Amino acid sequence: MLSVRHHLNFTSFAIIALFSTCAISANAQDSQITLTNTNNSDTVSISTNTLAIAWNGLSVNSAALTVDRQPQQVTKLVAHSKAKASWTLLPSGIHVKSELKEDDLLVQFTLPENTQVKRNHPIELAWFDLAEQHTQTLFLPFSEGMRVPTDNKQWANYLVDNHSSSNTTQDLKMPFWTVQQKDQFISYQMINPTNNQLFFSNSSANTNTNIDMNASHQFTTLNKSQPFTIRITIGDSWLDGAKQYRDWRVKNGLSESLVEKEKRNPDVSKLIGASHVYLFGKGPFSIQDVNDWWGLNAWYLERSKLIVPSEAKRELSSLSKGKDWFSQYHKQLLLDSISQSLQGLYPVATPTLTDNAIQAQYTAAQDKKSWLIKNASSYLNTPETWVQALSSDMVSNLNKAGLNKLWLGFDNWMPAFYQPNAVELAKQSGYLVGTYDSYNTAIPAKLNDNWLTAQLPEPMRQSCAIELADGSLKKGFRGNGYYLNPNCHLDYVKQRAKDIMRFGNFNSLFLDVDATAMAREDYQDNFNESDMLSAFNNRMQWLSEQPDLVLGSEDGNSLTTKGIAFAHGLETVGFGWTDKDMKENRKSPYYLGRWYPDHKPDFFFKSAKVKEPYKSLLFSPQYRIPLYQAVFHDEVINTHHWHSDSLKFTNVQADRDLTAMLYNTPAMVHLTRDEALSSSSPRLKALKHYQDGFEPIHEHLWDKQLVDFVWLDKNGDVQQTVFDDGSKIIANFSAQAFSQNGVTIAASSIKAMLSNGQVVEWKPTMN
Repeated sequence: MLSVRHHLNFTSFAIIALFSTCAISANAQDSQITLTNTNNSDTVSISTNTLAIAWNGLSVNSAALTVDRQPQQVTKLVAHSKAKASWTLLPSGIHVKSELKEDDLLVQFTLPENTQVKRNHPIELAWFDLAEQHTQTLFLPFSEGMRVPTDNKQWANYLVDNHSSSNTTQDLKMPFWTVQQKDQFISYQMINPTNNQLFFSNSSANTNTNIDMNASHQFTTLNKSQPFTIRITIGDSWLDGAKQYRDWRVKNGLSESLVEKEKRNPDVSKLIGASHVYLFGKGPFSIQDVNDWWGLNAWYLERSKLIVPSEAKRELSSLSKGKDWFSQYHKQLLLDSISQSLQGLYPVATPTLTDNAIQAQYTAAQDKKSWLIKNASSYLNTPETWVQALSSDMVSNLNKAGLNKLWLGFDNWMPAFYQPNAVELAKQSGYLVGTYDSYNTAIPAKLNDNWLTAQLPEPMRQSCAIELADGSLKKGFRGNGYYLNPNCHLDYVKQRAKDIMRFGNFNSLFLDVDATAMAREDYQDNFNESDMLSAFNNRMQWLSEQPDLVLGSEDGNSLTTKGIAFAHGLETVGFGWTDKDMKENRKSPYYLGRWYPDHKPDFFFKSAKVKEPYKSLLFSPQYRIPLYQAVFHDEVINTHHWHSDSLKFTNVQADRDLTAMLYNTPAMVHLTRDEALSSSSPRLKALKHYQDGFEPIHEHLWDKQLVDFVWLDKNGDVQQTVFDDGSKIIANFSAQAFSQNGVTIAASSIKAMLSNGQVVEWKPTMN
């Protein structure tokens, strides 16, 4: 039964036991309830004024409840049934409902209707405090999934430094977390995932753990009418929180499988077994397109009648044939200077609301190419081969390398405008060809002409800028321009995306940021964070419904997955943003590289090592768990963030490759023309090797759920994923072969045993 006990106006310092692990002192009002479930033996004890919760002896929540840091008392405590109760908190007036519904404990907080909330001072409800002395492990979806032992001091420091004050929309990739207490797993899902913060701190010295965790919800001027609901479940496996969240998404109509997406657009099938490739370079021609460097240089400086940039003129005019060497640096300088001069010869007007300038950019590309054919063709190879990012001979080399399926993504749509025949050849080869696009930052005209996606009309930059609670406008990416409300001038966005697809002849689009769940409140349009998420989802859904458009986006956060078939980000997320060795120290083995040269930035192509603690915490298999894949494997194909392709980090490459194969996620490899000069170039050979392992496994498993994840040894050096058809993939991360139940897995390799009887073995190769 449900019991309600009131303890009021204590005059002594008696201590009241709430349950075996939690007590409060006298002078506090305690109203403890017990919820029971008639379907099973579940018993939940809740201290209504502190939200300390015990469930079948597990410490689900420590005493944590405050509103604007004030402790609360309880009034109007009502037992509606054995499994349901409600009460009101004072002095805040927040109404609370709790219900033990089947296997879920639901707790809901609602502000009174007439509550006044100041625009810049939200009401903060602190509701969660980890029972750290009883918790052994945290499972956190800050990426694909982090497995965090709470007694690990290194993890404690990392969480404090990198994830305290995180939100549960963009930062937490799915709005739940799981804690392990002995052999039980308690999961906490925020049904209302917006306006929440997570806090991590080092535990006090008298506990056997190093990590404490807290959570709070903010009621704001814009969301105050939205109740905040928590769903708590208990299970017996590491993936239980992910499975519960997946089931909830399905029940609430938020899930759309890849099978359903393929029915809407058959081209989705081209993602099955495909590796993902970004193609770099923006210019009309590359070093491979020139047959007479000295002639081209003399023509450009002396006879072209082009306006030569002063710096290029100074460096290029000092070169003397027969005396100097025309270096790679000077070759690229010459090509970049010609491109810049042609930009001046065929300028494109700044976009307006009635003219997005995409057709003008396409026309300018044709004019530049025609001008070069007329004036410089004697120094260049045949025009059909010209371009930096993707040429016809490059497509030929991809085919010769045996690459059956690829997603090819331009980092800028202009190369496709210069060389549409190469795009067509790639599509005829069975590849998806898309471009990077974004509508989230608008910058002033002439600030950065190369940042095409941010070249948006001035009225959009002003009227669509997100207004924060303090009245300021939200600065855009890296502090440039403004971030925009995704619901603003939607017709313009739709038309520009359609024009990019049409003139670029693409059959895919990568829409940056929209799927990161970057929720913000916008006081200019009275948009709360939920409205913002809906706007991102609506925009992606509309795009995905356009003919011949396979849509992908960044991260693929669970709150913003409408319409997308693939995402880039969660298998390797960004890290070390302020680390000087990684960002500034060019002599460091951890230095990620310059954002130069423009056609092949070091940042994307230079190899680097991963330093501690990132190497251990973010890449050791013992600390990784496929939470995202347990929810989305058959719904969204996810891979690395483009900052960190599969070949970027030399000292963790084997672990990354094995983890990707274990989770059945594709590789990502960056390419430029000079990295694909033959079918046996190192990066094409790497792509073929990834395909040999991934393609046959993914072709069988792309429409299957990932349902189990276990360690086959005590140290986590050998791990197994299981899919809903019984297929298994085993990864051996150790340097020794592993045998169990008659199955042997070679050192540093995977073995996939598919339900159709096929066995695939694969081993990483270092490049």
